[in-house]
Amino acid sequence: MQESIIPGSRERRNDQLWTAPERLWPRPAAPPGPGDAPLPALTELDLAVVNALQIQPRAPWSLVGEVLGVDAATVARRWKRLSDSGTAWVDGYWPPADDGQVRAQVEIVTEADRSWEIGRIIAHDPETMSVKHTSGARDLLAIVWAYDMDGLVDYIGGRIAGLPGVRLTRTHVITGAPFEGSRWRLRSLSAGQRARLAPAAAPARPEPVTAVDRRIAVALGEDGRMPLAELARRAGTSVATVGRRVRRLVGSGQFVLRCSLARPLTGWPVSVVYFASVPAEHLDAATASLRTLPELRLCTVTAGPHNLILDVWLRGVPEVHTLEAHLVQELAHLRFRVDDRVMVLRTEKNVGRVLDRRGRSLRAVPMELPEALT
Repeated sequence: MQESIIPGSRERRNDQLWTAPERLWPRPAAPPGPGDAPLPALTELDLAVVNALQIQPRAPWSLVGEVLGVDAATVARRWKRLSDSGTAWVDGYWPPADDGQVRAQVEIVTEADRSWEIGRIIAHDPETMSVKHTSGARDLLAIVWAYDMDGLVDYIGGRIAGLPGVRLTRTHVITGAPFEGSRWRLRSLSAGQRARLAPAAAPARPEPVTAVDRRIAVALGEDGRMPLAELARRAGTSVATVGRRVRRLVGSGQFVLRCSLARPLTGWPVSVVYFASVPAEHLDAATASLRTLPELRLCTVTAGPHNLILDVWLRGVPEVHTLEAHLVQELAHLRFRVDDRVMVLRTEKNVGRVLDRRGRSLRAVPMELPEALT
């Protein structure tokens, strides 16, 4: 953890651009979209469609319709309404430890009147996966990535720390992610329906990631249900090759597809982050227990004073302390403790998706740098 701004070279041009070797970040305009428009009321069928795609994100509509007991055209039409409005979406990303990247949780302390602007600016950077506005001792909590440790220092120390209004950064390098959001599910389907949707293919063996794979990943990050013909065009290869590479990447777990829904519509509208600690000898046992927690959205193991950072979704604000007390009691034999807890005031970006204030998707930001795609 860094208690002061990480040093790094910086150069500002009229407070609009920051430059580093071979990189240029423009200051984005305010995000488009009717962010204040109310969220739609969802039907049981809408929730069932989302739950089905959480289990098998690229499932054919014929299968989804068969499992839900409606025709394929109906579920396709329901999904188009949800996705066109940004209420739900399917995207994809490289999970931690499977892509050779270095990731970190970064606490950012800002001047009081600059946190919203800074959050919006870094949300449009490929290197920032997620950005949350939080209560407590930090104003922003971001998850960032780089291809190596030098790139991480350059981005945090140069780009983020160099933005006007940033007073302090604290960096927690991620060493593992025992649980991430693609495993979280709604509970709209029966056990039998879930079983029928579960992919039947045998797990594939991981292979080295190529530039073609990274181009496929960028396209799937934009639309995880993109047709193979369009994927092939975007990746610059054949439909057969794209189909084979998608099956290999997803089947091996090297690439993750995920169906998401605007958080207020999930039934778990409150987002909280716990900074927790457990002795290193109990870390595996603690994470194994935490994986069973229904509220858990993300668990990262980090190098720093808190070796666990937990993102959880709750049904109400009073549950913040109730869940903490439950965790401390249930894991007391592992000497688990919560060192700090923060409320998420707004999520600016989530795994490459810039969101509006209601949690709807506005746009996808590719989580690759151009030089990796050639």
